[in-house]
Amino acid sequence: MSKDDLNTSFEESLKSLEDIVSKLEKGSLTLDESLDEFQKGIEIYKYCNKILNDAEGKIKLILESEDGEIVSHEFDNI
Repeated sequence: MSKDDLNTSFEESLKSLEDIVSKLEKGSLTLDESLDEFQKGIEIYKYCNKILNDAEGKIKLILESEDGEIVSHEFDNI
């Protein structure tokens, strides 16, 4: 990913990933183009995954109880 890609929002990155999947599913790309798109997709996936992991860490900090103990909740129950 370029430096500009690292400044995109999660939503923009997710949209880029969806566009790549769409291109790959059409099957109109050459093998080399498909491999390039796949590699870009993996890089975007890793970037999005890092953002999600960071967000999860922030949520755990927010849910920290008064005595400093982290209260763990399933995300479905929040």
